Amino acid sequence: MKFNKEMWWWITPCILADIGWHFISLPTKYNIWAYFFLITLPTTIGIILLASFFRDPDREPEAGYEKDISILSPTDGYLIAIEKEEGNLVLFIEMHYNDAHVARAHLSGTVINVTRIGGAHHWVYFFKKQEDTKSLAIRKNARAIIEFEDNLGRKFLYYLICGAFFRRAKPYVEIGDKIQQGQRIGMIVFGSTIKITIPGVDYDIISKIGEKVKGGHTIICKKKSE
Repeated sequence: MKFNKEMWWWITPCILADIGWHFISLPTKYNIWAYFFLITLPTTIGIILLASFFRDPDREPEAGYEKDISILSPTDGYLIAIEKEEGNLVLFIEMHYNDAHVARAHLSGTVINVTRIGGAHHWVYFFKKQEDTKSLAIRKNARAIIEFEDNLGRKFLYYLICGAFFRRAKPYVEIGDKIQQGQRIGMIVFGSTIKITIPGVDYDIISKIGEKVKGGHTIICKKKSE
């Protein structure tokens, strides 16, 4: 299993603290099994679960993918809303703990701006489908915004919206970077939402609201034939 490089910032302190705690409270022969089940086993399971959050599998588009026509999911999670905004299509993906939180480009393009905006940290999970895109989390939470331009000069946006805990959205790209569809471009630590825009509105929607999607694999929509 492949893991994201962000994992080491979180796992290393936990492992060191766990080792230190075990040395400090080293059990005697009379309580070793109680110590194992009450301390060692739970902390080991906790570290494994934490590490699993940072898994970063390689992905290929699903069957039916057509370059420059298919729009891929930007991350793992659930498609919670599809809207229109300023003449563009807008999609929201809600990510849960058990999802791989890697952010991937839904379209190819050139990075023209990266902005980090501070804000609140409202609860993100369990939106009522198609009803909560105006929620406090979507409108007010801290975020990073990556602005792209495609080969036709059209702009599209990628929002990494932080959740209530740990509050860290980290883009991996810089201004001027040439990005390919499906490429890793960032990560949000723990619960969060990704909002993307797509130039224009002439698309056939493939995925359904509430459907589980996979970043860089699931085709969310396709550009309509001209």
